[in-house]
Amino acid sequence: MTAAYGQVTTGYWPVVVIGIVLLSLAATAIVTVRCARRRHDAATLSASTAPPTAVPSTDVDDPYTRCRALIAETLIVRERVSGQIDAATYQARMNELASGRHEGTDHVER
Repeated sequence: MTAAYGQVTTGYWPVVVIGIVLLSLAATAIVTVRCARRRHDAATLSASTAPPTAVPSTDVDDPYTRCRALIAETLIVRERVSGQIDAATYQARMNELASGRHEGTDHVER
């Protein structure tokens, strides 16, 4: 039953409190599961992207080298998107860049 002005009568307040508690427990469980899944996915992704025989090198720690590689990749993608190079050339250049043979080579064709 309802009282004046749509207020919940005193007989239903335990149900409302139990409902709020259950909703908060469900929300907490959902957030916990999502966080655990994200952590698991991030761990799986980082484990799958690293080569199994990865040897730490000093080149990886050098920001200048990483920056040069990113710039080279950007130029290759720009050439492919603009239609200046075909798919086979794009693949070959990206494979070359990924293998680390991009040092000292200039692929910009004008």
